[in-house]
Amino acid sequence: MTTSVKTRKTCFKCKVEKPLTEFYVHPAMGDGRLNKCKECTRRDVQENYAKNIEYYRSYDRERGYREYDPHKAAARRATRVLEKQPCEVCGATKVEAHHDDYTKPLEVRWLCKRHHSEVHTKSEAA
Repeated sequence: MTTSVKTRKTCFKCKVEKPLTEFYVHPAMGDGRLNKCKECTRRDVQENYAKNIEYYRSYDRERGYREYDPHKAAARRATRVLEKQPCEVCGATKVEAHHDDYTKPLEVRWLCKRHHSEVHTKSEAA
């Protein structure tokens, strides 16, 4: 029995057969690719954006200014030069930098995603 690898697909929107690389990856789909080609998807997104421009402008404005803090931004940039250490709680090697004080950008606690999230959850509850 030979298995054939599908290399082309037909877009349900424009009905054109195209290489699989012309379709966005989508893990929920049977073949791992969206059923609408990238070109049609981009066009639909642009049309939706234009149709709802005021909503998106408001959303972008709010999102862009909601948490801007120059100390926080500088601290995040400063961590790029630091050598990552294992999570201080569990020893995991996939870690994130945590700053207890953003005015001290090189004072970092290295935490895995789980423990980093726990630190923030505890500080928000206090």
